[in-house]
Amino acid sequence: MHFVNRVTFCAVPLILVMAFNAAGTQYGVFTGFPKAAPGAFGVKAEGLPDGRWVVWNGDAVFLETMVGGDEFKEVASGYAGDPGFIAVSPDGHKVLLGAGASGKLYVFDTNAPADYSPGSEVASVTHYYGVYLTENLVLLDRATDDYATSELVVLDLSSPATAPRLVMWKPPQDDLTGFEYGVSACLVVNASHATVYTAGLVYDGWDLVSNQLKKVPVAALVNAYQTSTPLDWNIDAIPIGASGAFGAGGPAGISASEELFISGFGGVQRVDPATASVLETIDPAGPFEYYGVAYNPRTGVVLPIVADPADWSMDVVYAPEGAFAALPGVSGCGLLALAAMLAVGGVGRVASRRIG
Repeated sequence: MHFVNRVTFCAVPLILVMAFNAAGTQYGVFTGFPKAAPGAFGVKAEGLPDGRWVVWNGDAVFLETMVGGDEFKEVASGYAGDPGFIAVSPDGHKVLLGAGASGKLYVFDTNAPADYSPGSEVASVTHYYGVYLTENLVLLDRATDDYATSELVVLDLSSPATAPRLVMWKPPQDDLTGFEYGVSACLVVNASHATVYTAGLVYDGWDLVSNQLKKVPVAALVNAYQTSTPLDWNIDAIPIGASGAFGAGGPAGISASEELFISGFGGVQRVDPATASVLETIDPAGPFEYYGVAYNPRTGVVLPIVADPADWSMDVVYAPEGAFAALPGVSGCGLLALAAMLAVGGVGRVASRRIG
């Protein structure tokens, strides 16, 4: 076990069961990563501009104690809900916590951490995922009220009482036939806040019949909000590659060189949108799992996340070897952390070693 609290820390040797993805990079279960709070579906994490991780587990917010360290300090609690997303604001220290179906949206300042209070909720808007377009405007992907398709809406956090405004259906309901319906996916915005990448998913019953990765200029989305003139998914969203070429979870991370990290069944895909090509598939738990992903653009570390078979919460986090190192114990104590041997499907070899 790896213990952290808000007063003292113990340095914990991080011993992992290592697995190899297709590209040969060694990954292991990151036993020191925060687990989901009781009743929460999983954890969400994002990289801050200084390279540290911020993590939300459906109750507490954690900050990495130093870049590349394997310790996370709980800095606040009481932010209840199933973590849908964490979005880092352009100022680099405010983060938006989205609690999914409950609709709760919290703004949390990593420079001035504080426990939840009623004023911490800035709005209540059902949503699946979200990103900052500007310092005040947030783009949310959510189901339409009739659940017929997915829609992109913009919310002004400086005036959260204002209803979110539609800026695009994806796809429009008129495009759907029979038992088809559109489904939400992850979103990501590039470092310059010029382009949003998104995915349009269409199911017919249980079958995924369309999965299109697209990009949309931020300026067009902001203009659609300001003029109350929704964009057209078929015209204003620029397709990348063929339908079904990429994972169905949607893009959830983007590097400085604008490579995308796409979640979904079978692994985390590293994608070059300029060539519409999959550069790498990261699948340390095997090819038969659904993968979420957290990406840190400052350090370049990607963390694949899969479900824990004990309770199905998405909080089994894999880390590349050498990305995190155990830190000296503040209180002088040292606890041994052992990861249970996992059955890893489709992996060439497994070795137990300490990262660092």
